[in-house]
Amino acid sequence: MEITNDITFNSGVTLNKYCCSVCKKSYTRKTSLDKHKILCDFKSKSKLEHQVDEEEFGDTPSHEQLVKIVQELTFKYVKLEEKMEHLQKWVNQKKQKIKVIDWLNEHIVSTIGFKEWITTIQVLPNHAISLFENNIFQTFQLIIEFNLKEINEFVHPVKCFSQKTNIFYVCEKTPDNKCVWEQVTTDTILLFFKKIQSNLIGELTKWKLANKTQIDSNDKMSDQFNKAVIKLMSVNFTTQDVNASRIRNGLYTFLKTDLKNLIEYEFEL
Repeated sequence: MEITNDITFNSGVTLNKYCCSVCKKSYTRKTSLDKHKILCDFKSKSKLEHQVDEEEFGDTPSHEQLVKIVQELTFKYVKLEEKMEHLQKWVNQKKQKIKVIDWLNEHIVSTIGFKEWITTIQVLPNHAISLFENNIFQTFQLIIEFNLKEINEFVHPVKCFSQKTNIFYVCEKTPDNKCVWEQVTTDTILLFFKKIQSNLIGELTKWKLANKTQIDSNDKMSDQFNKAVIKLMSVNFTTQDVNASRIRNGLYTFLKTDLKNLIEYEFEL
């Protein structure tokens, strides 16, 4: 602790006087007192206090020892970097060799085959009614997402990946129930869309029969139904049809997953 006293000269100027709390020596500058205290505190310590300091700081490495330690750590770090670089190259080579179909056959087992799955496609009454207010693309997307929603323990037989734009992979079951994946053409995917179209026609027909009296007496309802049919039949579902391509793009966007993330996760296991 420092003690501060005031000294007044004949000129009237007052200066602070800084005193050491240990030896009472005075200084006019605090910086001088601070330098003095380092030595004074050391001198004033008891033998026991000096012994404790030696025990605490006696193992502190010298400058030469610190330099050697840093050199050894640097060498180990460089070797570790080389190993990591070698490991990363090995992983990258493995990833490049992986073929999508091989990976699917090894890791993904669909619950049923694609053609069988198409027969189970559902179109609900509200899907048909949505065609009154929405366009054909919105209605199809609604049905696609409904039929491809995640269900516990059910694995859908169609996959897409971000790295393979607009490429579809489907699974078919062999007689012994083995899952075999393959890349398919647009014609195979169109089978899915045609099934949706067929089911939509069926639901619209049911709606018309259930509301025949109102349709016959209400021009607005009749007009709504006719426009819905026109929307539905405006898509030919051929490989050249622009509307079919747009619906297919919507299916791909909904289904696609990042294959890179899946494979990296596999390597981390």
